[in-house]
Amino acid sequence: MLNFDWISSIDAGSAKLIVLITFLLPLIFALTLKKNYIFAGAENNKPWRNLKIWVTILTGIMLIIYSSF
Repeated sequence: MLNFDWISSIDAGSAKLIVLITFLLPLIFALTLKKNYIFAGAENNKPWRNLKIWVTILTGIMLIIYSSF
């Protein structure tokens, strides 16, 4: 069986930091995507189709929410 007794030794601040870093990983991945990959198959390159903008906005919202709790 899995033994997760070690997790009880992590304080709340460290756990919060781990969660916030985990949210930043998809942001870093999305920001490294090339522009032609993001707009592949799109009819036009309108700004609202840009994945980088949406990922940045949503990650910012999640970071604000999770850092306050």
